[in-house]
Amino acid sequence: MLNAVSVPRLSSYPGSCGSAMMALMLALTLAAGTAAAQTPLPPPYNYDEPLPKGPRPLPAWQYLTLGEAKHSYRMPVYANHKLGEGLKGIRRVIVVLPGARRDAGQHYQDIEALVNRDPAHKTDTLVLALEFPTSVDADFAKLPAWRKSSWEVGGKSIQASGRPGPISAFQVLDDIVQWLADRKAIPALSDIVLAAHGSGAQLLQRYAILNDLDGAVRREGLGLRYIVANAPSYLYLTDERPRRTSGGYASYERGICPTYNQYPYGPQQLPAYASDSSPASLYVRYASRDVVYLLGSADNNPEDHGLDKHCAAEAQGATRLSRGLGYLRYDHLLAHRGSTPINLTHTPQRVMGVGHDATAMFGSQCGTQALLGQDARIADRAASCEAITPAS
Repeated sequence: MLNAVSVPRLSSYPGSCGSAMMALMLALTLAAGTAAAQTPLPPPYNYDEPLPKGPRPLPAWQYLTLGEAKHSYRMPVYANHKLGEGLKGIRRVIVVLPGARRDAGQHYQDIEALVNRDPAHKTDTLVLALEFPTSVDADFAKLPAWRKSSWEVGGKSIQASGRPGPISAFQVLDDIVQWLADRKAIPALSDIVLAAHGSGAQLLQRYAILNDLDGAVRREGLGLRYIVANAPSYLYLTDERPRRTSGGYASYERGICPTYNQYPYGPQQLPAYASDSSPASLYVRYASRDVVYLLGSADNNPEDHGLDKHCAAEAQGATRLSRGLGYLRYDHLLAHRGSTPINLTHTPQRVMGVGHDATAMFGSQCGTQALLGQDARIADRAASCEAITPAS
């Protein structure tokens, strides 16, 4: 409200001069009222105030030389130690896979921060953040390259002049595990951890089921763990899928999705990498593997931009959370279906209050412990976790 200001009578002023004077006085009165209502100007900018911190710089790419001598190839990684030098004290290696957004750098920084926070693990943990190049990556011209997201389901790299012959993403993981298990470069190694979030977790969940190396690696005395966080879909080993309304599991309606049980969602038409194995034998050995499943309790948006909308993925549930919970109940169902229950060594955890956020998932209480061990130092604001039970 404008302050009341008295205006002198101008009747004594002659003619137009009086009118002009009245207009001037009225304008001054309005200006005074407006000035009284304005918000005061902020204090002058403090040019000595420090600027907000920008993103941390990434280290230079390093390269793993993998495969047999005559057919060797290189893969790019971010690493917290110089490869080939000073690795004799390394006891744990964490290999983190990228997501659909090609976020190897972000994953590297997330896990490096967890390692650096923990003095007990800072010097004995090697972090390798893997990238799968595409054909448009000029920096990786002579390396294997994949078309778009084909690597997410184990697909082969492209055949192109100047690049190595086609290599499946599964073979890349095999070669990394074999390079580590050989222990020539890392003689004190005791634990290998493969971790992924989102689309990378889709690849890792299939790899945890299909690879032939796990048993041999563990027989050498090495731990091999798979951390699968917020995967967009899962590999089922029968034609059953969660019932939407009545609970339980049953065959899905092929009229809705004729290919729902084909790879990468089901056991039909498995890739050559695993074509010699039956679904039953795959499950028996998968049940004994150290797989940690992390599901964000808030990763429940059915319209999320990055959500897999293929009808075969929709057959597993409407959101990443519902698909994960449905798959974990299915996992328990298969383990207890026969006359002799199979002992599951899988660890399913719900990360409370977290959505599709790799930083918060890996940095949660259960995420940090899965990566670094039960004695890991947990951040003060780390998200809490709840064990997922068959009734969840």
